[in-house]
Amino acid sequence: MDADLALLILRVVVGGVVMQHGLLKLGVVGTGGSVKGVAGGFEGIGLRPGLFWALVATAAEAGGGALTVLGLGGPLGPGIMAGDLVVVAIVAHVPQGFWAGGGKVGWEFPVPLAAAAFAVTLLGNGSWSIDGLLGLTYSDPFRWTWLAVVAVGAVLALVMKAMFAPKKAAP
Repeated sequence: MDADLALLILRVVVGGVVMQHGLLKLGVVGTGGSVKGVAGGFEGIGLRPGLFWALVATAAEAGGGALTVLGLGGPLGPGIMAGDLVVVAIVAHVPQGFWAGGGKVGWEFPVPLAAAAFAVTLLGNGSWSIDGLLGLTYSDPFRWTWLAVVAVGAVLALVMKAMFAPKKAAP
């Protein structure tokens, strides 16, 4: 029972936090967020095609977060969140250093979220979940296949960004 309660807390907190970022992109929470705006930002840093990657990020964050909070779909929600957060950390946070604060958004925040989402992917949603309520189980081959798909997507996003990153002006 303690493990199921721990998984519930982990799912609700991590999924809920990440979900807010996707809902912001959809304009559901906060102000000023839009998929179109994210797409333009992605294009500007070389993550092309921007609209495609903005839709992937929005689905990973809003959809993956919601699935994780609900404990539905086994590894699907937390797995795609983990992949999204790895890309986010590398692309947007690592260049700003470890610490968040002082106008910087370091990688101290997205990396633990990615690790927690990955842990839920490996452990499953626990019995205090919709999966548990419905008696849904997911095989290890399914879990690892999904993680492989997510890893390929993350690597593809990072390769595209590297290929199309704006050239820095010579000093």
